[in-house]
Amino acid sequence: MTPNSRFSEFLADIEPSPTTKSNASSAQNRLREILQADVDFGSRHRTTFLSGSYKRETAIRPQIKGGRIKRPDVDIIVVTDYRFNDHPGDVVDAIHKALTRHYTPTNRQARSVSVSTQLVDMDVVPLIDPTGTGEYYIADRQQQQWLRTNPPGHTHWTSDINNRCSMRFKPLVKLFKWWRRENGTVGKRPKGFVLEVIAAECINPDEKHYGELFVQMLEKIVVRYANDIRYYSVPWLEDPSLPGNNVLAGVSFDSFNGFYNKVVEHAAIGRKALSLVDQEQATEGWMKLFGKRFPKPSVGKESGLMESTTVGAGLTFPDHPVRPRNTPEGFA
Repeated sequence: MTPNSRFSEFLADIEPSPTTKSNASSAQNRLREILQADVDFGSRHRTTFLSGSYKRETAIRPQIKGGRIKRPDVDIIVVTDYRFNDHPGDVVDAIHKALTRHYTPTNRQARSVSVSTQLVDMDVVPLIDPTGTGEYYIADRQQQQWLRTNPPGHTHWTSDINNRCSMRFKPLVKLFKWWRRENGTVGKRPKGFVLEVIAAECINPDEKHYGELFVQMLEKIVVRYANDIRYYSVPWLEDPSLPGNNVLAGVSFDSFNGFYNKVVEHAAIGRKALSLVDQEQATEGWMKLFGKRFPKPSVGKESGLMESTTVGAGLTFPDHPVRPRNTPEGFA
């Protein structure tokens, strides 16, 4: 079996750098200052906070395309004092106008405004909290209605699952997201938070070896969603913080089927890689799943017998910053 240390090394390599994480936090702080001081929007601004994968600590290092590192995608929530009787489209337009005064380029979307800066790409999402109790609603200008949402609930849920899985859930999610990035299928979805929900449904909370943990998750996906695929339907996947809400709503069957078929194929490849003693051969399998960044075995340890394959009960993914391999200081 491939030593667990190789997966820990890989996880450290795909972790966003401290600089990338700092840029995400700084972008949120700067945005809050700008909106608070904006001549028109300032009176409407209540609070701003980081959301998405950087808040949940499930982000992976930014992609490299054409030799250039892509800016990290950062989700930022802006809580406003608008109410239900305010038209959702007007609220998105208002924050778009405010952001355009300070940033360029910006782009209105159905529920948010995208903003590109030198260091990060922000998705700025206006919410309302009509009761003042943290019961948030998001504006959808296409559907022309306010929809219930709960970003802080997603953050708490992710932390809870991680704790219940001995701190191995978030590393598994990062492996899953990296695998998804490396293995495109028809459409980009499912992606992001949906992958986290799928991982939570299919994780073995007692497994300590990351390779085994990942392959078991793929195998569980194959079994769990087999009937849905058989009947040409997309599974119902409950939103963990909003009962009755389906996080797979809007995902086409073709997209989910493409994702599912890739899972089937790679579950078999991963299982074979786990069974191999020759770590050169095993690494070829892991690279089919995770790409060229998956670390090769150390010289003189090709058999895998000289590397420890056991994992102590207290071993978790490092909680201290680890500089990725072969990456200049300051890069993601």
